[in-house]
Amino acid sequence: MSSSTGDGRVCLLGPRAVALPMAWMLGAATPAAAENPSTPASIDTGQIEEVLVSARRRGDERLQDVPVAVSVLSDEALRKAGITDLAEVATRTPSFTFGQQIGNQQEVVIRGIGTLRLTGSAAEPSVGTFIDEVYVGRRGTATPPLFDLERVEVVRGPQGTLYGKNVVGGAVNLLTARPSDETSARVAVSYGQFDVFGGRDIWEGLAYVTGALSNSVAGRAAVYFRKNDGYSQNTLLDERLDDQDSYAVRGSLLFQPTDALDIHVIADFGHNESHGQSRRAVDDPSVPGLGAVVASGLLSDNVRESDAPWTQWEDQDTAGLTARFDYRLGGGRTLTYLSAVRYGDFNGRYSLVGTRSPPSLTDAANGQREKYVGITQDLRLSSDGEGALRWVAGLYFLREDTSLIDNSIATSFLSALGPGSVGDILDGQFIYDQENITKSSAAYGELSWAMTDALSLTVGGRYTYDDKDYRNRSECLNFGAQPDFIYCVAPLGAEFWDIRTSKSWSEFTPKASLDWRANEEALLYVSAARGFKGGGWQGKPGTEAAALLPYDPEIAWTYEIGAKTRWADGRVLANVAVFHTSFDDLQVEQLDDAGLSLIIDNAASARIDGVELELQVRPTPAVQLWLSGSYLDSEYRDFVDSAGNDLSGNRLARTPEFRFTGGVDYTMPVSSDLSLDTRVEYQWQDQMPWMVENTVFEDSYGLLDARVALQARAEQWEVALFGKNLTDQLYRLDAIPFLGDVFSRFGAPRSYGVQFTKSF
Repeated sequence: MSSSTGDGRVCLLGPRAVALPMAWMLGAATPAAAENPSTPASIDTGQIEEVLVSARRRGDERLQDVPVAVSVLSDEALRKAGITDLAEVATRTPSFTFGQQIGNQQEVVIRGIGTLRLTGSAAEPSVGTFIDEVYVGRRGTATPPLFDLERVEVVRGPQGTLYGKNVVGGAVNLLTARPSDETSARVAVSYGQFDVFGGRDIWEGLAYVTGALSNSVAGRAAVYFRKNDGYSQNTLLDERLDDQDSYAVRGSLLFQPTDALDIHVIADFGHNESHGQSRRAVDDPSVPGLGAVVASGLLSDNVRESDAPWTQWEDQDTAGLTARFDYRLGGGRTLTYLSAVRYGDFNGRYSLVGTRSPPSLTDAANGQREKYVGITQDLRLSSDGEGALRWVAGLYFLREDTSLIDNSIATSFLSALGPGSVGDILDGQFIYDQENITKSSAAYGELSWAMTDALSLTVGGRYTYDDKDYRNRSECLNFGAQPDFIYCVAPLGAEFWDIRTSKSWSEFTPKASLDWRANEEALLYVSAARGFKGGGWQGKPGTEAAALLPYDPEIAWTYEIGAKTRWADGRVLANVAVFHTSFDDLQVEQLDDAGLSLIIDNAASARIDGVELELQVRPTPAVQLWLSGSYLDSEYRDFVDSAGNDLSGNRLARTPEFRFTGGVDYTMPVSSDLSLDTRVEYQWQDQMPWMVENTVFEDSYGLLDARVALQARAEQWEVALFGKNLTDQLYRLDAIPFLGDVFSRFGAPRSYGVQFTKSF
């Protein structure tokens, strides 16, 4: 069920195995290496270690042999960097940005392509998230924390000829650690503080155990918890915000009843709760003078403090059950059947403006309750890596049931102006009640032909058929109780409805690539791929007509030229990708200031040009250096929004031009058994527009992290000191401009702590 390769690497059991250094498996830190800048390297050879990936669904391939732009974060990289969520994965990946408004509204953008908010129950993300190859349609609702992972793969560009679910912008693959028949375990506990309000506690822990249960069965169990007291404060209600109290468990069994059959069953459950987030008004520099809230004054000048009059919260449960069958038919063919269900339940409320009325025109709060069930059936047949022809062919079915209740409540001092006034539409409570059933069916396949020993041609295609049934009901909850009101709170006005509608879409998305192995250390490739994201309906429309009107799917062609190279006897690795993406009917979300509603428009077209670089250097066996980054030049073309504004030529939202991550990992022997490992990492991003209007920008900023660990290899323990955002950089996770103010959510301040790890 596991075997040694004879060169210091261990192959974990199963067709999705990844080669890892033995020292890494035991928890002893070595200098960072592998195809990811953070992965450990073998001190014996002094070379950057090879990593095997499954990005092309053909079993294991060397990352340097895969003609696809893909980045990998290994288990050791995730552990050293203290990564437990996608936001921190994004900072270490070229062309990847992440934002979050509320727990169920994660904004994942790759190469400028992303869905800002899934406000509609029928909406789809542009970037797919997969857990053990199972698609998760509602990221924030149904995605557990990142823990006990084998690795994270971020594949950039359209996917669909190999993946069960089609995605237009890219895919984030979370691959959980697999059971092994070799008994091992690890326990890690850390304590730290946020450097704010005199120190706020952070506790975190992780443990796993794996081993053989019989001659043909191996098991693995893992638990995770995180509890912190938050880094923000509601001064009005004396409540802590941006806190977290979460735990998660995962168990997996791997059965090998015969030499030809592997059965892998995974079950997980996670829970997360908090007192909600802090939102703060700052002045919008694009509007003359001060906004109404900032000009009137807030209770405190501290951006970590909120004046919101509402009790806030977030409560989330996630669960999943996956069964995977891999049957080796002989003749180099493998039949794979994947059956899974994922469940998510989110309930939360947050203050839109973070203060009372006055000074704000309204002190609105938004509550959301979202439930998601996704059922996946994926059947595929694939060849092994031998011979001139390699192929994958599959059938896929996904059913998603999503219900979403969006409730907003507001009060305004302007209500004194009387019925029909602006105060009328800023005071009240409304609800949007949505349901959607998506049935997505597809046939997909990809074929690679080695025309010569050095030249290969790959072609693939996918036919997707999506059928969606949608319901949207609006209601003003206190309209009848206040008969003197003429309008309900915006955006509903005086109109209410309960509509049902349905629609289907279909699309064929091809892909072709040509790769040339110039020599053993250099692979060059060129590719073209078409991506497709399904259509839907407005989540928060202002009229019944708008609720019934669907928006169209978005289509993208991506053309890419890339090179993957190794130099200096394996001590230098340099990968580069140059791409051009052309969009038709790009789905763009905007805030309608007049109606206070969110509108999704199909932008006429858009284009994105970019360059991505990943560089690693290992000058000595003890030192690892890395640098990765991207440059993106993007613009909307021929884009006139629903209000008649011409936004052509504007940059794509949430898309900085430049981003890079660089760092160094140095291991110094202290004695025959002790070593000191020092790691420093810096992430920087350029100025970025928050909205499609390009009026509000996030200034460029950088984050500095560091970690120093004392390791005893014989006893397999480690004590580490760590710090994040050591320069205490102030930056935003989300920004909503409105009437001269920008209501902002800020990222975590400086934090530091100590971690103890023991491996067995």
